[in-house]
Amino acid sequence: MATIEPWAWVVLFAAFMNMFLNGSLSYSVGVIHIALLETYPEENVNTIAWLGSLFSCAFALLGFIGSTVINIFNVRTCVILSGLMSLAGFGLSSLVTDVKHLFITFGLIAGCGQAMALTGSMVVAGYYFKERTGMATGIVTSSAGVSLFVFPPLTQYLIDTYTLQETFLLLGAIGFHSVICGALMRPTQFEIKSKFCPNCKDSNGTSTEKIKVSSKLGSLLSLPYMFLLVSSVAFGVGLSTVYLFLPHFFKQSGSATQEIAFSLSFMGFGGFISRILLGFLTNTTDATLLYGSTFGIIGMITLFLNKVTSVGSKIAYSIIFGLYTGGCWTLQHAILVEIVGLSKLSTGYGINMLMSGIGYLIGPPLLELMALNFNDEYLVFVCAALVLLLASSMGFAIRLVKKSVVLHSSTDEQVVVGDKDIKQELIENTNLRQFEIVIDDLDTCESEQFISSTEAEHCNIQSDKTQIR
Repeated sequence: MATIEPWAWVVLFAAFMNMFLNGSLSYSVGVIHIALLETYPEENVNTIAWLGSLFSCAFALLGFIGSTVINIFNVRTCVILSGLMSLAGFGLSSLVTDVKHLFITFGLIAGCGQAMALTGSMVVAGYYFKERTGMATGIVTSSAGVSLFVFPPLTQYLIDTYTLQETFLLLGAIGFHSVICGALMRPTQFEIKSKFCPNCKDSNGTSTEKIKVSSKLGSLLSLPYMFLLVSSVAFGVGLSTVYLFLPHFFKQSGSATQEIAFSLSFMGFGGFISRILLGFLTNTTDATLLYGSTFGIIGMITLFLNKVTSVGSKIAYSIIFGLYTGGCWTLQHAILVEIVGLSKLSTGYGINMLMSGIGYLIGPPLLELMALNFNDEYLVFVCAALVLLLASSMGFAIRLVKKSVVLHSSTDEQVVVGDKDIKQELIENTNLRQFEIVIDDLDTCESEQFISSTEAEHCNIQSDKTQIR
């Protein structure tokens, strides 16, 4: 097992704080949603719902922007820009008076800051902790659980003490701290060499970039990855719907504003425990099994949300919801690394977050229209429960279709593969983390030779397959 360098722990702390201070402000969207309804009573309710939905989904919908910045520059640049975007977005939101302008300042600009902060923290954890990704992402995402515990009541306090506009300004100042966190995330050797290698030439004068392009889409078009994308849309719809409408649902059942914020903060407590626990469990248990089980359980419980009427039952549901959904990002990240590998992590993560964002965007407005048509808000949560069950089924489907490849550990790790098609897929996908570990330990010339030998092996297999045909 590769030794973890001391600075990696500094980066892990920076990623944790970045997620806490900037990447998880969207958990306050339910409290902000109520404040927007009270501040703009003349506006259409569905318009306010679209605004809240846009902001709550932006962290995922715009995740590809963070991936693009990482691929062009590095994680440090991505995270520093996230702080600047959050400050600009929330700062401008404190100045505007028209709800339509908030779609740009609050929904897109501030939302883009959230997306870049989240993407940067998750990707840097994979770069620095190649062989303990589940543990690292569990620690990083646990900060979101702390945020969920802290920011809803804090945001409500700020709105009650000041105004919604002044609260926007203060939230922007909090998110701006990502600049400090990003400064601590110095680029890894993997990032530096991945930027340099496209210009390398092998002995025949062929750019190594051709090797990357030829294998780029392999695992990104695989059936497990497609199932993961479907589950991302499904749980995006389910989670965003519960986060956005649960405060109003509790209010309709007689809860006071501060009581609602207090109940929702317990989601953060459950989420914190979930992220840490599941992060460590992925080292010993199949992540797809955990993924399918947790969403299945919370989907079934949400079906009976109409029975949740007392303060104690509301707090209990909040804790359970946090426990069974808080670790979803940790599990998804572990599954993603297994499917696409470290070399395609930023691209695969960006696409996956985009699909989650689509679910976050379309879910609440569409389900609220259903509730308005049937005059029953509980139907929103029934639909949310059903899509969470769909996400659960996709998790189990990934487990069923994964190819069984026997890995034997010895002094030098080997892959025992008897089928040339499977061996070819392993070479194309480059989804063995040992590949990146080897590349990190080689100098530039040795890296070229290693990649060239991989390409040669790939060509030999292609030739064999052609002869067989």
